[in-house]
Formats: sequence, structure tokens, C-alpha cells
Amino acid sequence: MIVNIEKAEEIVGYSVTKKKTGIQKRLLQQVIDTVEQRRAMIREFIFTVERIRIQYEIQQKSLEQFIHQLDEREQSLDQGLAKIGSQQKELERRQVQVEQELQSIRLIAENYREKKKKREQEYSLVASVPILSAQSKKRYIKARNKYSDAEQQVSESRQALEKCRDHLRLISKTVSAQYSEQDRVHHQRRGSKDTLLSSTQQLDYLQKGCDFWSEFDSYQAQLVLESAIYLREKINCHTPHGNNQLLDMDQVWQKTFLLACFEYGDGELYAHEKWNVDTLQITFDCEMCQTSQTGWPKVAYETDLVCQLCYSTIPQDSFLTKPMPRIPSHSKMRKLFSTLFNTHSKVNPI
Repeated sequence: MIVNIEKAEEIVGYSVTKKKTGIQKRLLQQVIDTVEQRRAMIREFIFTVERIRIQYEIQQKSLEQFIHQLDEREQSLDQGLAKIGSQQKELERRQVQVEQELQSIRLIAENYREKKKKREQEYSLVASVPILSAQSKKRYIKARNKYSDAEQQVSESRQALEKCRDHLRLISKTVSAQYSEQDRVHHQRRGSKDTLLSSTQQLDYLQKGCDFWSEFDSYQAQLVLESAIYLREKINCHTPHGNNQLLDMDQVWQKTFLLACFEYGDGELYAHEKWNVDTLQITFDCEMCQTSQTGWPKVAYETDLVCQLCYSTIPQDSFLTKPMPRIPSHSKMRKLFSTLFNTHSKVNPI
């Protein structure tokens, strides 16, 4: 049954004739049963949201710790890149210096090579002349040694240059790896932040649903139940002729029932569009199959969030069962009408 103003008007309309009081009583009982079922669903919704909140808070705490670790890693990478950047600039400066030195040493070595060649030719010409050959040989050996020293310096400069280049290549690979890891850390941090924000937004959305349903349960559902119970019990009572005060109160309860059903129907329709568990897409971890799921979870064993498939495999006696909510005894309508009804009838509003 759908409880709304149309159904309420139909039920109240049967009050005109006594022949249809049986139908009216049956419909009122259906209204009571429907509202009690809704209240049970509200309790289950709120309980499920609480279990979702607990799971989300654990995940959020873990995410916050992970984000903190990523922040520390990001800071370490920034410091490492700054240090490597400084080393890279120093090596590049050293490379330019070595290249310039190598160029100068090559020119010197080339000059010494030419001198060595010249002295070698001179020595060949006077080698057979004892007086000249000794002096020429001395000049040749000196030129050869200088050329050899210059070549050694060229070799050492080349090795220094290659070492600089090797270090720069290694630094380039390290920088590339650091930037890749930095991108990965940025991606993980952004993903974690998005997940954290999404879970917070989902919890806020579900909390609004809990707040709405709680207020709905306390007011609209409560008032429909009280007025329906009163009207149902009133059918079994015979109102004495001339008791206008009691007849007026009957009309008050009928109007209360109509208004309550009107607000109930509108509220239920609004909540069905906003927090319909058949269409809600909530991300959660199934505690049975240990997988991430999207949809509306079930609660098994009173604490575990499980997916629909896993829930279907659980024995019936393990399902979440909560007692139907009792109507609070501190009813506003009871306080409002109890004194009037106690003086004129044995029937109380609830």
C-alpha cells in the first residue's frame, strides 16, 4: 500500500456509512502495517549507514596516513632533485672547463709534435757528425719528452671529460627516474585526495538521508500511526448521541490523519527519489569476498557489510534482524488530547 493523501481521503470517506466500517478498519490496519514496515526500513537504513561510516572512517584514516607518507616522499624528492640539480650544474660547468683545457692542451701537444718531428729530422741529418749529433740528440730527446708529457695531459683531460659526461648521463637518468616517481607520487596523492573527498561527500549525503528519515520517523510516521490507530479503535466504540465534544475530536483526528498522510506521502516520495537503496551507488568493501563493490550493501552478522551476491549465500538465521520500532510513549498528540479523551472515552490516541 502507498500511504498518501489519496489513500487517506478514501479511508476517511468510508466514515459516512456504517456499512463500510469493515473496509475502513482493514485499510487502516494496512496503513499501520505499511508505516511500521517503513519505520523498520528506516532503522535498517540508519544502521547500515552507521556501518558504512565505520568502514569509511577506517579507510579515511588509512588514506590520511598514506597521504602524509606521500607528502614526506614528495618533500624528499624535491630536496633530492634540488641537490641533484646543483650537482648537475657543477658538472656541466666542469665539463665546459675540461673541454676548454683539452682544446688548449691539444694545441700545445700539436706544437710539441711538430717540434719533435723537426728535431728528429735535424738529428737524422747530423747523426754521423759526433760534435753536432750529441747536441742535436739532446734537443730531440727534450722535444720528444715534452710531446710525450703533452700527450699524457691530453689523455688525462679526455678521461676527465668522459668521467664528467658519464656522471652527467647518470644524473640525467636519476633525474628522469626522480621525475617519474614524482609524477607517480602526485598521481597517488591526487587519487587518494579524490577518494577521501568522495567518501566524505558520500557520508555527508547519507547523513542527510539519516537526518531526513529520522525526522520523518519521529513526526510524519508517528502521527500517521497515532491517528490511524485512534481511527481504527474508534470504529469499535459507539459514540453516544449528543456527545458533540467527542464528535468534534473525531473530526480533529480525521483531519490530523489526512494532513499526516499528505505529508507522509510527499516525504516518502522525496526520500525515495533521493535515498532509494535500490539505486544508490555507494562504494564499499565487501567483508566476505574482500572486493570493492558499488551499490547498496547488506549488513550480515549485525556488523559486516556484504555485497548482494555474498548476502544471498548466508543462512537465513544469520541475516540482520532488528525488532520493529515501537511508537514512543511521549507522543505530542497524546499530550495534546489525552485529557479530553480520558474524560469521554476509554480509547486513547495510541
